[in-house]
Amino acid sequence: MKLWIGIAALAVSFSFAPAAFAEPLEKEAALTMALKNNPRVNAAIARIESAEGMRLQASLIPNPEVMLEIENFGGEDERNGFDGAEATLGIEQEIELGGKRQKRTEVAEYQTNIVRERSVAEALSVLAETDYAFMRLAIAQERLALAEKRVALAAETHEAVKKRVSAAAASDIQHTKADIEQSAAKLENTKAQKELAEAESVLRALLAGSDYSDIQADLAALPDLPDRSALLEAVKNTPQIRAATFAKMQADARFDLAKANALPNPTFGLGVRRYNENDSNALVAGVSFPLPVFNRNQGEIKQAKANILEADANARQQHIDLEQSALAAWETLAAAHAEAGAYQGDMVPSAERAYRQASEGYGAGRFSFLDLLDAQRTLYEVQEARLDSLLALYEAKAQIDFLMGAHKPLIQDIIQGDTE
Repeated sequence: MKLWIGIAALAVSFSFAPAAFAEPLEKEAALTMALKNNPRVNAAIARIESAEGMRLQASLIPNPEVMLEIENFGGEDERNGFDGAEATLGIEQEIELGGKRQKRTEVAEYQTNIVRERSVAEALSVLAETDYAFMRLAIAQERLALAEKRVALAAETHEAVKKRVSAAAASDIQHTKADIEQSAAKLENTKAQKELAEAESVLRALLAGSDYSDIQADLAALPDLPDRSALLEAVKNTPQIRAATFAKMQADARFDLAKANALPNPTFGLGVRRYNENDSNALVAGVSFPLPVFNRNQGEIKQAKANILEADANARQQHIDLEQSALAAWETLAAAHAEAGAYQGDMVPSAERAYRQASEGYGAGRFSFLDLLDAQRTLYEVQEARLDSLLALYEAKAQIDFLMGAHKPLIQDIIQGDTE
């Protein structure tokens, strides 16, 4: 009887209180590590700097050109040597007409905004992946703890059945079934160890090798279910949608620039001419510009006009895709939230009570070994199903957090610019 009371106590300890770890890593600290060390975030920041450099370059005025020209030298008679030479030193400047520089700068400014929004999306994606990887590791740790308890419980059951068989109080078939249950528990423990190793590898990759010992998370506290309408409203202002909107604006600006480029730019020149023949000087001035006879930038204008239609279509498709993803993630989260709540609030406690009653009853001879084994398996399956529902819940939550920009405050100091 004492042995079965001990087994019952072990079964009750099949709970989900987080294990105590030395120097645990909390989720907020993990997110900060990912922002600081993840190569994808670092590359996103570099792309913003690159785009800002392109914008600066687009805003610059064309450089003036220095012109030096020597005429009428090295000839015959009075043109021999440099005695009759004419030397001209001047400067030429191309003048951009039609607001080309302003329009070019506007195109580059939109490109900077596009890159910035995409970089924000990349950073938010890394944070969402880190959030999910962190919770996945916490679930994997709990799954391993559950598997180890199952191994211990199976060993206790196996030993108890062995004693009853030796005392002729139970049949050999019960001993065989206890052997099978013990082997199954060991296999599940091996599987849980593998899953834990995979989860830890994913998190460490996202943290780019940042050093930490263990993690700590409260799996009993379920996250709140966001309002469905608030999610759909948030989708309209995601970095992806904002980037698509800037892309539409950029396409319009490129069309204006293409039309402006059809207007040729004149080049003005001014200089001083030296006449060696009589040691006199004179000013010279000139202007030149291409004649738009064959090339009036027709192809670029046509291409830019088509790009406006493409950008508009891409923006609409982007919104459709994100809205569908949001709805699917919300439905998954809602279902997983209800499922996990049911497991935590009712099914796991009920399975624990059933196993405790079966173990005590088996020790007193009121229940058969099959009743005990069935209660034990039911307890484990319910606990495993709870962890599966939590895994689905946090995966869907990560997608929704990404779409709603839940981690956006964390990146304000890292990715500068108007991200509101």
